[in-house]
Amino acid sequence: MGQFLEDLKDNITKTYGIRFFPKQKKKFLKYVEDELENLGFEYTVIKGNLVVGNVNEAETIFTAHYDTPGIMPHWMNYIMKLSGHTRQITMGILIFVIISILNYFNLNIINNILFLWFITILIPNRNNYNDNSSGIVTLLNIANEICNNDNYKHKKNKIALVLFNNEEWGLLGSAYMKKHWTSNGFLLENKKIINIDCVGTGDNVMITHGKNEKLAENIERVLMESGKGKEVIKYKYKLVPLSDEYNFRKYNISGIIFCNKSLIPGGYYIPLVHSYKDKVLDLENVVWLTEELLKVV
Repeated sequence: MGQFLEDLKDNITKTYGIRFFPKQKKKFLKYVEDELENLGFEYTVIKGNLVVGNVNEAETIFTAHYDTPGIMPHWMNYIMKLSGHTRQITMGILIFVIISILNYFNLNIINNILFLWFITILIPNRNNYNDNSSGIVTLLNIANEICNNDNYKHKKNKIALVLFNNEEWGLLGSAYMKKHWTSNGFLLENKKIINIDCVGTGDNVMITHGKNEKLAENIERVLMESGKGKEVIKYKYKLVPLSDEYNFRKYNISGIIFCNKSLIPGGYYIPLVHSYKDKVLDLENVVWLTEELLKVV
């Protein structure tokens, strides 16, 4: 794997593993800025979003969010494993039905317990290896490769990297950056945008896309030809987002998310996220994705 990647994982998952409050985020960004300076990159911070390289001139923009979530109630994790994150509307209806039944039978005590469970989202999750330390490590590994690997050095000026803030609070960082770029005349129509979120563990690779399928098809082909052995699934965005690429779904975007099949066939869920069990970041996934995504660009 190399010492660079091992050290990167340890620092991002442990020393800067909680990135929930502004001070924690600021300390983390300072660490990343130091790493980028060592690699010879120029960067700027725009409303908490770290932008590396020249987005206007880049052909490809790699993105990942760096903020970390609160704690999800355990029963929510079970529902997602049963139904899948790709069926969030179904899950919402199911939760609504459960609460309605409890109200009908006047089971206020249980309702109060459910409410208290939801309050845990305001408590920082202490382990965030998959969500989304894995995406950050992958982005910085891409940065390291295009600086130090002779096969990729010529790509440096054609690639930009962005770490989004506040994905966990409704994709707010990526929404702001989209508005910022379009209002400043950046032609996002001409860019490939690849978002990396939750790639630390999972049996399958989900490639998300919007109206334009071209990039997703290219990534699918490259990943399947790599011989990794993971099933590759394409998922078209409609109403419900999974990660920051949703804000760019009108453009040539793709998201990379590792997932497992839900217990009810046809759905997919992202393992371990928003829980203290989120302690798996397989560096083999990072190395594999870095190599294959650099082939795509």
